[in-house]
Amino acid sequence: MATGGTASGHDEVEGARAEARRFYETEWDPGRTVASWYDALIRSGWGYPAWPTAWFGRGLSPRAARAAREERRAAGALGPPSGIGPTLLAPMLFAHGTDEQTGRFIEAMTLGNQTFAQMLSEPDAGSDLAGVRTRAEQDGDEWVITGAKIWTSNAGSVDYGMLLARTNWDVPKHAGLTFFLIRRDQPGVEVRPLRQMTGDAKFNQVFFDGARVPAADVLGEVDGGWAVTRTFLAHEKNSYNPDAHEGGPFGKVIGDMAAGAFIDHLKRQAATSAQGRGIGSVLSDLVAEFGRNGDPLVRQALARLHTTRQTMNVTNQRVRASRKGAAASPSTPAAGVEAAGSKLTVSALTRAQRDLGLAVQGPYGMLTDDDAPASAFQYFALSTPALSIAGGTDEIQRNHLGERVLGLPSEPSPERTTPFKDLPASTHPK
Repeated sequence: MATGGTASGHDEVEGARAEARRFYETEWDPGRTVASWYDALIRSGWGYPAWPTAWFGRGLSPRAARAAREERRAAGALGPPSGIGPTLLAPMLFAHGTDEQTGRFIEAMTLGNQTFAQMLSEPDAGSDLAGVRTRAEQDGDEWVITGAKIWTSNAGSVDYGMLLARTNWDVPKHAGLTFFLIRRDQPGVEVRPLRQMTGDAKFNQVFFDGARVPAADVLGEVDGGWAVTRTFLAHEKNSYNPDAHEGGPFGKVIGDMAAGAFIDHLKRQAATSAQGRGIGSVLSDLVAEFGRNGDPLVRQALARLHTTRQTMNVTNQRVRASRKGAAASPSTPAAGVEAAGSKLTVSALTRAQRDLGLAVQGPYGMLTDDDAPASAFQYFALSTPALSIAGGTDEIQRNHLGERVLGLPSEPSPERTTPFKDLPASTHPK
């Protein structure tokens, strides 16, 4: 695996920049296959330069890693695989996984073309993530899973699920959870798509009826799954920071395609997606098309949107600054105030764009698809409620800020001391 040390400050950043530039000048060739390019990129440590040196990284600080990514973009090179595996599971493995687990799953997500999905939320738990009732019972060297999960993206195509299940019903709810990495394609796992009002079915409900997980795929300690989940949640909130992503494709890659052709393929996909141009550009075109450029209220709303975006950019700079030094390790979560605040800002910004775009269109805002002035915007408008739910609801983020940042008292509850089996719920264990 890759090796490499870290320096500090300006010298580290410029050293990383120069070394990354030499690597891309030497190794990047649009004509080599995606599989060949990924093998060179990931084994060199430049695919995920902030990861530990023991696990395909170079142990760089966030600033130095960002400089290395800038060199990749300048060279026009294909970025490494992205998605839930590298962005969320990898930091959890660094923090909680055994060496065997970490090596196996890191190689699977980077070189093995394997993909992952989160399987945390449940129909009867709502935003109470610790209230999950999916049951895990040990059977020799395996665990047997029974229950259901909901709002799982890509559940029908991924290789593994990141599953939170209850292993102890006789302790308070946070103390009886265990985190599993479960193979999705096996008997006892059924995936049912959930149709959204956009017409898509990007989310799924997943049912488990006797599905099995090897004991070697328990992440962290048995009954210690809440600590693992907190690491997941911290990094999930930070996933709204653009710097949390390496810029490569989400999901499966086409290994035998030429890397340059694969980049063109990804660009075409983005150009035809609902937000391929960027929803801000689509909104600006709508304002002009309906002759509202001179409307003082519209101009004021556009100015507020611009101010919010710039504030988010500054906040993201604060996140990066807070990671310098002690936070250089990828297993260290971002400061809670910035992460939760960024998530709330994304939700608010999205709703404000939706409201302005529909208001500008007037009655035409009720049209969809080819009848609409901008079908991409109408799709965006219908999809906006999801952003206030995905990644932790806005209400959960406000609770986090109130209790953990402002120090406000939490609501009184028996949950901290009462065995989970004794708590009232709409469903109960058998």
